[in-house]
Amino acid sequence: MNETTTNNPWNCPKNGCPVILSIATSIAHEEDALACILNAECAKINKVLQSCSNIDDLIAIDTSVQATLDQINDLEGTLKAKLDAILPLLEDCM
Repeated sequence: MNETTTNNPWNCPKNGCPVILSIATSIAHEEDALACILNAECAKINKVLQSCSNIDDLIAIDTSVQATLDQINDLEGTLKAKLDAILPLLEDCM
Protein backbone atom coordinates (compact mmCIF):
# COMPACT_ATOMS: atom_id res chain seq x y z
CA MET A 1 0.00 0.00 0.00
CA ASN A 2 1.30 3.47 -0.74
CA GLU A 3 1.58 6.23 1.85
CA THR A 4 -1.40 8.19 0.46
CA THR A 5 -3.73 5.21 0.87
CA THR A 6 -2.68 4.44 4.43
CA ASN A 7 -2.88 8.06 5.62
CA ASN A 8 -6.07 9.04 3.84
CA PRO A 9 -9.08 6.92 4.76
CA TRP A 10 -11.06 8.36 1.82
CA ASN A 11 -8.75 6.34 -0.44
CA CYS A 12 -9.41 3.13 1.45
CA PRO A 13 -9.16 0.17 -0.92
CA LYS A 14 -11.98 -1.65 0.84
CA ASN A 15 -15.43 -1.45 -0.70
CA GLY A 16 -17.78 0.96 1.02
CA CYS A 17 -15.28 2.90 3.11
CA PRO A 18 -15.98 6.26 1.47
CA VAL A 19 -19.70 5.79 2.07
CA ILE A 20 -19.18 4.75 5.70
CA LEU A 21 -16.87 7.70 6.31
CA SER A 22 -19.40 9.99 4.65
CA ILE A 23 -22.06 8.76 7.08
CA ALA A 24 -19.69 9.35 10.02
CA THR A 25 -18.99 12.86 8.74
CA SER A 26 -22.72 13.49 8.44
CA ILE A 27 -23.23 12.41 12.05
CA ALA A 28 -20.44 14.77 13.14
CA HIS A 29 -22.07 17.66 11.25
CA GLU A 30 -25.41 16.92 12.90
CA GLU A 31 -23.72 16.90 16.32
CA ASP A 32 -22.15 20.27 15.51
CA ALA A 33 -25.55 21.67 14.52
CA LEU A 34 -27.07 20.42 17.78
CA ALA A 35 -24.26 22.13 19.71
CA CYS A 36 -25.13 25.40 17.95
CA ILE A 37 -28.78 24.96 18.92
CA LEU A 38 -27.78 24.36 22.55
CA ASN A 39 -25.67 27.52 22.51
CA ALA A 40 -28.61 29.47 21.08
CA GLU A 41 -30.88 28.16 23.83
CA CYS A 42 -28.33 29.25 26.42
CA ALA A 43 -28.19 32.73 24.88
CA LYS A 44 -31.98 32.87 24.89
CA ILE A 45 -32.12 32.03 28.59
CA ASN A 46 -29.44 34.61 29.41
CA LYS A 47 -31.25 37.29 27.41
CA VAL A 48 -34.54 36.64 29.17
CA LEU A 49 -32.89 36.56 32.60
CA GLN A 50 -31.24 39.93 31.94
CA SER A 51 -34.34 41.65 30.65
CA CYS A 52 -37.24 40.08 32.49
CA SER A 53 -38.42 39.59 36.03
CA ASN A 54 -41.94 38.45 35.19
CA ILE A 55 -42.46 34.88 36.44
CA ASP A 56 -44.81 34.04 33.56
CA ASP A 57 -42.13 34.96 31.02
CA LEU A 58 -39.56 32.89 32.91
CA ILE A 59 -41.89 29.88 32.96
CA ALA A 60 -42.59 30.32 29.23
CA ILE A 61 -38.89 30.38 28.37
CA ASP A 62 -38.29 27.37 30.60
CA THR A 63 -41.06 25.47 28.81
CA SER A 64 -39.66 26.45 25.41
CA VAL A 65 -36.11 25.43 26.28
CA GLN A 66 -37.28 22.16 27.82
CA ALA A 67 -39.16 21.27 24.62
CA THR A 68 -36.04 21.98 22.56
CA LEU A 69 -33.89 19.91 24.91
CA ASP A 70 -36.35 17.02 24.67
CA GLN A 71 -36.11 17.12 20.87
CA ILE A 72 -32.30 17.30 21.01
CA ASN A 73 -32.27 14.33 23.37
CA ASP A 74 -34.35 12.33 20.89
CA LEU A 75 -32.03 13.30 18.04
CA GLU A 76 -28.97 12.34 20.10
CA GLY A 77 -30.46 8.88 20.55
CA THR A 78 -30.93 8.56 16.80
CA LEU A 79 -27.39 9.74 16.09
CA LYS A 80 -26.01 7.30 18.68
CA ALA A 81 -27.88 4.45 17.02
CA LYS A 82 -26.50 5.47 13.61
CA LEU A 83 -22.97 5.67 14.96
CA ASP A 84 -23.29 2.33 16.75
CA ALA A 85 -24.48 0.77 13.49
CA ILE A 86 -21.50 1.95 11.45
CA LEU A 87 -18.77 1.82 14.11
CA PRO A 88 -17.69 -1.79 13.41
CA LEU A 89 -17.56 -1.00 9.69
CA LEU A 90 -15.75 2.28 10.33
CA GLU A 91 -13.02 0.53 12.34
CA ASP A 92 -12.33 -1.67 9.31
CA CYS A 93 -11.67 1.44 7.23
CA MET A 94 -9.07 2.95 9.52
